[in-house]
Amino acid sequence: MSVLLHLSDLHFGAHDERVCEAVTRLTARLGVGVLVVSGDLTQRATPEQFEQAHAFLSSLPIPHRLVVPGNHDVPLFAWWERLAGQAYRRYARWWGDDLEGTCHADGFHVMAVNTTRWWRHERGSLSPQQIDAIAERLATTRKDDWRIVVSHHPLAAAHEEDRRHRPHRADRALTRWSAAGAELLLSGHAHEPGLVEPMTGLWSAQAGTAVSVRLRANAPNSLVTLERVPSAAGDRHQRLLTRWDYVPDAQEFLPVEKHDLSVAPTGCLRRRR
Repeated sequence: MSVLLHLSDLHFGAHDERVCEAVTRLTARLGVGVLVVSGDLTQRATPEQFEQAHAFLSSLPIPHRLVVPGNHDVPLFAWWERLAGQAYRRYARWWGDDLEGTCHADGFHVMAVNTTRWWRHERGSLSPQQIDAIAERLATTRKDDWRIVVSHHPLAAAHEEDRRHRPHRADRALTRWSAAGAELLLSGHAHEPGLVEPMTGLWSAQAGTAVSVRLRANAPNSLVTLERVPSAAGDRHQRLLTRWDYVPDAQEFLPVEKHDLSVAPTGCLRRRR
């Protein structure tokens, strides 16, 4: 069994150490092999907050990882850095200059796309060039890998109120990437978890805020795991997505929803809660 952990919206500088410790325990318990973080590592993109986020993520015993910036990782008040073309300088000190990396491990093929923009504080966007580049990368993946695209902003709204969070050209990207073989989109930004199927065979999963105290109404700290489990027939893997919520009384993340995103040869979708 292969396990991927998806975290989003950590907002270090406005984080809860007890929840961070629970993430660490869950990671060790599950034997996670791949970590994907979909942005907003910091609250205000300060060097101290980036250092805290890097120390925490580096402490997790996970061999493979992919990180993408969020809008909070672009300095809001240091406008001179943005105007000088250095909007991602602080982020890059810890995570490198490649804002659209790839992680191919344990049967997961995850591609990052940067939906943040230096001239925008909150809203996201995709360029035609970015959409084409992801489609070209998807076309080269192995068919038995779980083909995943991760962004900070959700391309499909899991909740009606999240439609305003979708990046510019989201519809074009959904159509192009689905045709190119994308099977799952991972994102955050809205601080509320959710799962939708915007196109047949293409799922979009939003993670809530993993460790931040900036909780959305009725949405606790939460995270997502993906599992590739060998099927009984042995010819393909079952693909499971689990949402985990932090329960203060237990001081642990506990599973609250599980979905089977495997597609049977007949094209029927098997799903369970």
